[in-house]
Amino acid sequence: MIVLGIDLGTTYSVVARVGDDGEAEVIPNAQGSLTTPSAVYFEADGTALIGQEAKECGAVDADNTITHVKRRMGERFDIGVRGKVLGPEGISALILRGLVDTALASIGATGPVQAVITVPAYFGVAEREATAQAAEIAGIEVLELIAEPVAAAVAYGVDKGETGTVLVYDLGGGTFDTTVISLTSTGPAVLVTDGDHELGGADWDERILGHLMERFCTLNGIDDAPDDESWLQDLALRAEQLKKDLTGLTAKTVALRYDGATAKIEVTRQEVEDVTSDLLDRTFHIVDRTLATAKSSGAQNPTKALLVGGSSRMVAVARELQARYRVETVLADPDLAVAKGAALHAQALAGLKAPSLPVGAMSKKAQRGLLLSRVSSVLPRSLGVLIHDSFDPEGTRRFVDHLVAANSSLPVRPVVKTYSTCLDNQDKIRVEIFEQAGATASPELEHNRRVLDGELTGIPALKGGSPIEVEIGVDRDGRITVTATEPKSRKRLVLESYIEGVADSAEATRQAEIVGGIRILNG
Repeated sequence: MIVLGIDLGTTYSVVARVGDDGEAEVIPNAQGSLTTPSAVYFEADGTALIGQEAKECGAVDADNTITHVKRRMGERFDIGVRGKVLGPEGISALILRGLVDTALASIGATGPVQAVITVPAYFGVAEREATAQAAEIAGIEVLELIAEPVAAAVAYGVDKGETGTVLVYDLGGGTFDTTVISLTSTGPAVLVTDGDHELGGADWDERILGHLMERFCTLNGIDDAPDDESWLQDLALRAEQLKKDLTGLTAKTVALRYDGATAKIEVTRQEVEDVTSDLLDRTFHIVDRTLATAKSSGAQNPTKALLVGGSSRMVAVARELQARYRVETVLADPDLAVAKGAALHAQALAGLKAPSLPVGAMSKKAQRGLLLSRVSSVLPRSLGVLIHDSFDPEGTRRFVDHLVAANSSLPVRPVVKTYSTCLDNQDKIRVEIFEQAGATASPELEHNRRVLDGELTGIPALKGGSPIEVEIGVDRDGRITVTATEPKSRKRLVLESYIEGVADSAEATRQAEIVGGIRILNG
């Protein structure tokens, strides 16, 4: 059995394992790179390219190239390419297959594969289910889904042996998380987490693209911006590279050409910071909220901020964090730390020991990695029950009664509350569980989304006002269990997340059959 840690990113993904010496090591892809673009290109013959070549194909054939699919995880969203229709789970499964196949070839091993796969800390039930489903379609046994900031803290804590409270500022390609974590001798414990899975480095790239486009059109006297998809894809690649270059440079010249028009455009770091300042401010609004929640729960103020995710390299990030929060910033191996932490955690969960070295012969760091117990995390979003308001004169109001608060420590012991039926002669009860969809918990239905539902049937016809007990518990890995009981008959309805996921079993089987029939090349 091969045990891996996989950072399944929006823009780039990384695979790591624990080597014979107990150290976490990143497995290079076929091109020798430690990071692989999370891109899929569908060839006309049915082959799927995964990685850098797929990303580059987007500049010449955008219609058959899929990127940033992680932002669609948890949605019912059909992606049609070359006559094939897949959901976000199927596309992610292709990326996972490509990553794992390349990793196995690199280390000269064969499956089966167990893995810890990372997800944004603020991913809710639907997104986590979709990720687990993608792994299942790809033929990977998931040991656990672990939050990206937690994985980074595992790698950092094991490597440094530090203790205390830290802020993890995780600005990835497509998502942003901020997490307050307590580092202990046995691993990190999450205290508070918050985030936005629609905010990430890709948004900076888009702003830079717009800036380049505006400058290009102005210099060439063009009124309408070009809408050629292939040119825009190429411009997107240039914008991303410019963002990276301006981490080390204060200015860079970009040469552009379109339909005979040309321009050499010098862009300064300050220009980029100006056109993206509101995006950075959005991350700090979330940091403010996270720190306020942590303080209200009695947590100590962090004195250190771990910068995770490739976009956290931007100079303005560390500068503004230090100025606003008076913290020391540590660029904690931002591209690779998440995968390394996932690998260390995977090894601990699998109960493995380094195959060629006894524990006593390992470094202290390696021993800590092997002795890591399950990390302690929190529930990212509040959970509640959909209620029909019997006091509403019009009889139409529905709201969500939250039973389990966001940032409750996992596992959450079952919380029980008794509700009442609204009508006479009810012989079935609809039970619907919602989680908060916005930044804060709200009873309003539009501020929540449904994650579980079912019907309690086989009960005697009940009078209005008859009691129904609802119990909600959450396991250590975020698995939700809901039990609804009618006390008189003792009839019960049990609902669990991570059973089928966003796609039902028939849809998951259909996608698995399509994915299984696709030949994958890692380019």
